[in-house]
Amino acid sequence: MGYVNEKIAPLLPDFPYNYKDLVFLGKWIDYVVFDWLYEGNLKKIVFLEIKSGKSTLNKNEKMIKNCIDSKNISYRVRHKN
Repeated sequence: MGYVNEKIAPLLPDFPYNYKDLVFLGKWIDYVVFDWLYEGNLKKIVFLEIKSGKSTLNKNEKMIKNCIDSKNISYRVRHKN
C-alpha cells in the first residue's frame, strides 16, 4: 500500500510541489524535488520521503536524513573518456 501512496501523492490537490519538478527514486528516498525548476527558477532541492499512517523512517532512511541535515552532500560531474 505504501508504494501506491508514493505514486499517487503528487496527484493529490494538497501536494506542495509541481509534479513536473519531481524525479522518482523509490528506494530510500521517494522523490528528489527540483522546486520551481520546471518554471526556470530553481529555488531549492528537496529529498522527499512519503509516509502514510503510522509508518516511520527505517534505519537507512534515518541515516540519509542525518547526512542531508548535516549538509554532508556533494555534487560531482564525472566525464567518461
